[in-house]
Amino acid sequence: MLRESNGGWLPCGRTAALVGATLLALAAIAFDWTPLLRGPAPYPPEWRWERRGEATSGRFAPALFAAAGLVGLLAASGSAWARRRPQAAARAILAAGTVLGWGFAVGLVDLEPSGALRALTARAASRTVTSYLRVAASPETRDPLAFVDRHADLLPRLRKEAKHAATHPPGPVLFYRGLIGLCEASPALSRALLRAAGFDPTGGAVSRPPLGPQARAAGLLGALLIPLLGAATVWPLASLARRTGLDHLSAARTGLFWTLVPGAALMTPQFDQALALPVTTATACLAAAMADRTRATRLALLGGVLGGVAVFFSYGAPAFLAIGGMAAWALTMQGPSAWTARLRAVAVALTAAGVTLAAPMAVGHDPWQAARTALAIHREVYTLPRDYALWLVFNPVDLSVFLGIPLALLLAHRVWAATRRRLCGDPSPPATDRLAIVAAAGLFLLLLSGAVRGETGRIWIPLMPLLVVAGVAAAPRTAEAEPPSPTASEATLLGTLLASLCVALRVFWQVH
Repeated sequence: MLRESNGGWLPCGRTAALVGATLLALAAIAFDWTPLLRGPAPYPPEWRWERRGEATSGRFAPALFAAAGLVGLLAASGSAWARRRPQAAARAILAAGTVLGWGFAVGLVDLEPSGALRALTARAASRTVTSYLRVAASPETRDPLAFVDRHADLLPRLRKEAKHAATHPPGPVLFYRGLIGLCEASPALSRALLRAAGFDPTGGAVSRPPLGPQARAAGLLGALLIPLLGAATVWPLASLARRTGLDHLSAARTGLFWTLVPGAALMTPQFDQALALPVTTATACLAAAMADRTRATRLALLGGVLGGVAVFFSYGAPAFLAIGGMAAWALTMQGPSAWTARLRAVAVALTAAGVTLAAPMAVGHDPWQAARTALAIHREVYTLPRDYALWLVFNPVDLSVFLGIPLALLLAHRVWAATRRRLCGDPSPPATDRLAIVAAAGLFLLLLSGAVRGETGRIWIPLMPLLVVAGVAAAPRTAEAEPPSPTASEATLLGTLLASLCVALRVFWQVH
């Protein structure tokens, strides 16, 4: 049962509140009690997730099998074998969870009438869902270096025909361009992918602009790799949870929750899924660098490089990385490292990120002009037409749905309890209190900025791993205290609730 453990989980008597709130959410999703749960108005200009207008394929087995495996891992983490070998068991749980998490995301897509592989190919090739593959298959990217050189100048033209590509750095397009090159160099791989999806490997180009067989194969391959990268976020998330004082098994359980977070499991194949990996890893590396002087430079360098990579894929990444940096600082405030050591780690990470971002300038890329142009397009198309005050209300609603109602409740309770202890002058607040306050402050500033108005459940996915740790991790203050949360029984219950939300959202909403 859930219990109060240094402000972490809800008291035992309120376990029913989590279950009851989830059941109410499931009923509201299934019966569409109010369309406001999906958003205030349809797009354009506002945003609302569409209600599914057609039946699913009925192929529930893959998703349910993967979900059962993930929940089973959470339960097995409390077994005698796992307790005897906690470190090895944690690694095994995370490895299996990565595979099952990928299978869960793909299995949920298999509920589409066309099946998982065809649906993934169609989403990758769509002009409106992402548009990166279409740009990657165009003549402008035949020479990737020339594309990087001309990227800033190409954005105004892409505004009409590829809105997502027009509002992002070159990274997503180059990702698919590289996969197209791989499929062109390996006809056997291309044929195998197309046959697996039921396409004719010798078929001609389809859609406009034309997407040949290699481009379609690359789209499918990319659409399968993105959720795999997203699922791999369990590793840095568990590492970050360890920084709060959790033992190996509790940290592994915390990491495994990521695979069941609705936003992370349902938004396939959006780059926001994959972006969670470098953002969370950069945060975990920086926190480790601040606390471990022997490996500080290497960890800070790695964190900085990954942060630079994240920015090369998303202009929103700096905001997520800044919140992650504040979280890393908060987690190490009472650690062994001194102020100078933490400042040195930040300086090394920022330098590494700057060098990583400057590297494309060697082939002519103008990151400042590209960023100004892309953000101006985003502001014109997605921000200014939408009402600021309206999304001050609906952004938190959307985030709560796609973070998962029980996780959102746990996070809200943690922030409230941490703030209360802070105001009461607690002389030794736990690290999770500081983390919760930083996460809440970061979310509040993002909300007030008004930069995102709608689709928060997708756009803020890279920030959700930090919210998972802030919401569920609870380490004891003394060795005599209760075991750290989440325990295996707590995790099994929460995992079941999250999995049920994922399936319900896939069945009743049109989410991708």
